[in-house]
Amino acid sequence: MQKHKTITISLVSILSIGGLLWLNSSNTDTPELAVVSKTSADQAQQKTENNNVIAKIPSKLPSTDINETEDQEEVLEQQAPLSPIDRIKAIQQKTALHEAIIDDHNRFTRYPDYNQKISSAEQDPTEKRYAIDERTSLDEETHTALTIWSDKKYYLHGDIATIYASLQDANQAPIPSQFLGQLIYNESSNLQQFEFTDENQDGIYEYRIDIDAEKIAGLYKVLIVNKTNKLADAITFTLSEPALELTGNFRDKLNAQGNLLIETEISVSSKNRFYFQASLYSASNTPIGTTQHSGELAPGKHWIPLEFDGLMIHDAQEEGPFLLKNLSLAKVALPIQLAPLAHPEFYTRDYSLSQFRSTQYAASQ
Repeated sequence: MQKHKTITISLVSILSIGGLLWLNSSNTDTPELAVVSKTSADQAQQKTENNNVIAKIPSKLPSTDINETEDQEEVLEQQAPLSPIDRIKAIQQKTALHEAIIDDHNRFTRYPDYNQKISSAEQDPTEKRYAIDERTSLDEETHTALTIWSDKKYYLHGDIATIYASLQDANQAPIPSQFLGQLIYNESSNLQQFEFTDENQDGIYEYRIDIDAEKIAGLYKVLIVNKTNKLADAITFTLSEPALELTGNFRDKLNAQGNLLIETEISVSSKNRFYFQASLYSASNTPIGTTQHSGELAPGKHWIPLEFDGLMIHDAQEEGPFLLKNLSLAKVALPIQLAPLAHPEFYTRDYSLSQFRSTQYAASQ
């Protein structure tokens, strides 16, 4: 299981913020407009003079070497409406900034917004969503460190949540101490207080919390203090009621857009909005990419589409069968309530790279 490490330093600091607001306004006199009546003869003479002036204007303005790029942008703005990126692409003499913007745009639009390439298994977004939060607080005076964490980030009713705490000196040697904890629900309700124990004498103190049926789904905080010094910190975990589960049924096909479509069947117990994220790997366990899907579902069974971009598969240079390795299911709530990370171990049929779309997603729209 991956861990997210957070390090804080115990310091007292004073931040002085100064601000100055000023407003400078000026009044300008507006000249009165004079209305002049003209005879038809005057109007005819004025029209002739205007035509003579227009005839002297060249059909093509000469270009200048000064700020030529800016001139090109102004000309483009006067032509038919273009998107901002198309206007930048149309500039003949591009700056380094223009090239960087075009490169970023091409990377951003290479795949649909619901797909993301996985650079390495350690960077799998689906799995990282469940990474354990490990927090370390440092005391600069005593050069000691308090580290706390839990065995999981999301729990279901019937689970046991194990909370850990450890105090170490500057050489990372454990310091014996007495740890006290307080369980708080939704930042307001004090549910219980307890003391940690170190049963195996390894310097890591533990306490187990029974996630029984009486506990309400939501966000829980565990405040932890020790009696050796003033270091204290807190971790959070979520009790989920996701209201859905996998049935174990999967199917796959190549859709009309040249993408891989994997469908998973789920069973919903109550009407809610749900969110799904899945990771695709090759049969040799090489990461390819992720996909996302969300929608409101009524109670019953549903097939959920998980679409993986054809070009994303081309970029990985991997042929089928493919492995649906990680699958996250969640009820959209505050906080979001995730079901345990699923590992379906579902393999698709054989596919060759030539079957998938090889053009950029934005260009195919």
